[in-house]
Amino acid sequence: MKVEYASAFSLEYLEDGAKLLTDAENQKFLLVPRGETAPEGYEDTILLYYPVERAVSFSITQVGMVAHYDGLLDYFGGVTGDAGTWGEVKNIEEYLASGKIKYLGGSSTPDYELVQEINPEIAFVYTGNSAQTDLINMLTQLGIPVAVDNEYMEATHQGRMEWTKFIAAFFGYEDEAVSYVDWQLENLAQMEALIAGKGKPKVAWGMVYNGVVYVPGNESYVAGAVRAAGGDYIFSGIVGAGSTQISIEEFYATLVEADIWIYPSNKNYLPSYKALFELAPVAADAPVVANGNVWQFDEFYYYYTNEADMQVVELAAIFHPDVFEGHEFRHYHLLAD
Repeated sequence: MKVEYASAFSLEYLEDGAKLLTDAENQKFLLVPRGETAPEGYEDTILLYYPVERAVSFSITQVGMVAHYDGLLDYFGGVTGDAGTWGEVKNIEEYLASGKIKYLGGSSTPDYELVQEINPEIAFVYTGNSAQTDLINMLTQLGIPVAVDNEYMEATHQGRMEWTKFIAAFFGYEDEAVSYVDWQLENLAQMEALIAGKGKPKVAWGMVYNGVVYVPGNESYVAGAVRAAGGDYIFSGIVGAGSTQISIEEFYATLVEADIWIYPSNKNYLPSYKALFELAPVAADAPVVANGNVWQFDEFYYYYTNEADMQVVELAAIFHPDVFEGHEFRHYHLLAD
């Protein structure tokens, strides 16, 4: 299985169905088919037999990436998103309602007694900028192996998409994952063909919080997605792959150039233009606001991680409405008046 875009995991196939999987913290897992004997020479790895029969996840994005694979959720015992919060993520609500999958509580302070009751063979966690350090330490003390999935740190949308292969490998679902990612890449290729030669609207991306604006850097997956969708990312002067804090005044100085503003929050936190003006009064004078071209995330945006391709396609539909006439938006919506 090729890993072409993701930067922080790898998978090597060994003899007799065994495979060596390396996670985002360079931990190595020797995955052996159930009923088979583990090959020699891999004593420094974490030995697991697949399909792993009891897994838990401490990130909604990890579950969203694989919930649509038929039967894969049968191997999960617990997640950190409660029933009624998953939108249209396939299958998960049914599993939670039936009790096949348990709600573990918050991702930073779960119900550890329930986790022990499930007795998982693997727990999916994340590190990086928002590392689950205390959680990982507790799981380690309980003797539960952790696999680090840092898809959120990838600098490209293709890299984020490819992490579905990482999780799939624990359950023997690589063929499904490879086919799915290939299909997503084809969707993106079709989008690129549709917008080839079209003009590039100037696009701003930023969220106001506590008097400052968080703006993704030019090497971020956000900037890459904007460019892939046929937009001109106007904050290209901000270096790095993460988000940078700038003053509202600094943000406004560039915002006045924008044709479109993507506000990376949803209606639960920013219900209207009135709420926006309370956060940033100066924004009311920007042409993009006067033209009513401020878009925000759907409330389930971060749950639909298996639709990373369509989130880019929908950006293209925002940027080029003439090409995508009549498109019904699922991931982005215009800010309410």
